[in-house]
Amino acid sequence: MKWSMGAAALAACMAGGAMAAERPAALDAPIVLPAPPPAKFTRNVFAGDKVRTRVFVPSYRVSFMVSAGAHARTTDTTASADTVLTGAEPELIQAIADRAYADFLERLTAAGFTVVAPEEWRAADGAAQLKAGAGDIEVQSMSNLGAGQAYALVHPTGLGSWPESGMPVNLGPVRSMTRALDATMVAPRFTVNYAYVKASGGGPMAIIARGAQASFQPKIHGGPVIGGFSMEPWRVRVGQHGGFLEYKVDGSLEAPGEFGTVSSGRGPAVSTLSGGRAVDSWENRIGYISHASAVGRFEVDPEAYTRLALQALALQNQVAVDELAKARR
Repeated sequence: MKWSMGAAALAACMAGGAMAAERPAALDAPIVLPAPPPAKFTRNVFAGDKVRTRVFVPSYRVSFMVSAGAHARTTDTTASADTVLTGAEPELIQAIADRAYADFLERLTAAGFTVVAPEEWRAADGAAQLKAGAGDIEVQSMSNLGAGQAYALVHPTGLGSWPESGMPVNLGPVRSMTRALDATMVAPRFTVNYAYVKASGGGPMAIIARGAQASFQPKIHGGPVIGGFSMEPWRVRVGQHGGFLEYKVDGSLEAPGEFGTVSSGRGPAVSTLSGGRAVDSWENRIGYISHASAVGRFEVDPEAYTRLALQALALQNQVAVDELAKARR
């Protein structure tokens, strides 16, 4: 598989070996939602496009977090938390994305939608003009206000990677396809994060802050990522024929459970259920300037990681289907 050469170091961290010859059983087992979908949403709707009973899904992307860090500074203290994921090989996350995509289509059908088959939408007027890449896995880094994350962007086998921008892409082709198929386009963007990583203590009030703190807490979840107004992870776009609908869930969607081990270079690795770490630069203060750091190296168990990642993605799938069903009425 092709990886973005700009993130070769991150790719190397993930590619610790070939995917285990034994296929994780979770890929073929029924997916059980870890919790009911939340009832409260923050939704943004622009130029509300009609949501039809027929839908086609020419794009579906899962962003797997592969590293995350957060840093904070006061006048004389700094704190940082840096984490990296290993063991989630390209073949494994590709298989997870394929299974999640199939689950999404199954949930759409169960909710009363008719999913247009790929061979039908690919033959529709306008489809030949769709702009899409080969669908290779790419690693993308993003940062904002002391926080940084890197994601492996994965598309289901057979679906290309759409160009991402602040405005809807492929407007003309999708408009033609919508009319020809009498179907609404759906383009989900979902995430699989492995930990909450945060830092505090900086900003305009740093001069009177007690000190900088940083921490990471292992937990598989789908949730917001750093980014601007675009087709980024954690968004679902509907339409693009004269407008689109986007929504975000308040908070995150969690799939709790142990999924591997985490180590800091200080002692043996521990279970991800108890592998959180926090540092406080004030408590470790020596003299006048102090720095504290937390490091987490996550090694996933393929079976456990697959099961929890699919749970988090299935929950995101169900939220998307519920939102589409509401908009259809």
